[in-house]
Amino acid sequence: MTRTMRVALVLLLFALAACSTGGGPPRRSPDAVPASAPATATPVPSASPSPTGDAPAVTPEDAAVIARKVLGAEDAARAWGAESYAVDLTRDAQRLFTVTAFKSTRMKPARYTWGAPRVLVPRLGRDRYPYWFAAVADRRDAQGRDRTALLVFMKEYPTSLWQLGFASLLYPGTKPPAVLLDREGYATALPTRDDSIAISPHLMAPLHATIAEEGPGGFAAGLIAAGPQTTGYFTEVGKEQPEAKGRGLLYDSIFAATTFPIFALRTTDGGGVIMYSLTRTTLRQVKTDNALGLVPVPRNVRWATGDRPVVRRKLRVEETQQYVTQVSRKGATTPAKVMGFDGTPTSVTSDMPIEE
Repeated sequence: MTRTMRVALVLLLFALAACSTGGGPPRRSPDAVPASAPATATPVPSASPSPTGDAPAVTPEDAAVIARKVLGAEDAARAWGAESYAVDLTRDAQRLFTVTAFKSTRMKPARYTWGAPRVLVPRLGRDRYPYWFAAVADRRDAQGRDRTALLVFMKEYPTSLWQLGFASLLYPGTKPPAVLLDREGYATALPTRDDSIAISPHLMAPLHATIAEEGPGGFAAGLIAAGPQTTGYFTEVGKEQPEAKGRGLLYDSIFAATTFPIFALRTTDGGGVIMYSLTRTTLRQVKTDNALGLVPVPRNVRWATGDRPVVRRKLRVEETQQYVTQVSRKGATTPAKVMGFDGTPTSVTSDMPIEE
């Protein structure tokens, strides 16, 4: 099928998402918050009048409609098992998540019910691409479990579709970030190399990778708070390595920043909230002959090894992770705190499995 036809079907999915039919877009969760509720952002009067020139590229009203349509269209693609169309609706790290969602479930990905999005829209000029905005939305899975997601939507060029490029889940019980809004309801986007907050957005991912590998005794320990996806990873790897060695295996896990976009918004305390991605690459490999054919395959990646629990010599798993981190204003001593995380295996390679 040609790209033109694929784009046409995506546009059809957008149209279907806007319709209120029983089998169409997800229904609101019973506890969903209306889009107009100030649950995720605190308006603060600006020190100076808001700009009165050309209208912003994206208004909060526009953004709310776009978010609902993209989420609805993506759900329709999942319902139909239409992987290529779901992929067209996503980009960057979220595209990798989408591919795994289909491949790991034999083309029957999980579906979610979304509450009304509460949008966080930077004031962007019409001639300044890419356009983007963030949104907070309640998400309910098929088992009725609720989580709060922080999403980023992007339109890269004038001819591009709006796509979902980032999605992370706030830790249970964590309140959404208090984003600073001007008197017209627009957020302030921070440049990638902004130096008005304690950790510049472009340094957040490398420092996060550092604390995950070096732990509480490492360089980044005083900059980022301890937690399950920071020092917790260091503890996990430190426990796994000697256990693997005792079984004749080599185990290692490495974290790295990605080339995907970084997004940041000013918060009411003068700091910022940063949305970014990491990769975690984990290697399990035979070290002694007695371990040959006994390299374990974690259950969540067995879809990539024909459901086999072991492979012969080596297993390499790359997980893509998406984070939301709160950073204090420059000069503050409070360390950055991870407040949201989602991750999934997006690349699995191994040698030939053992013969049965």
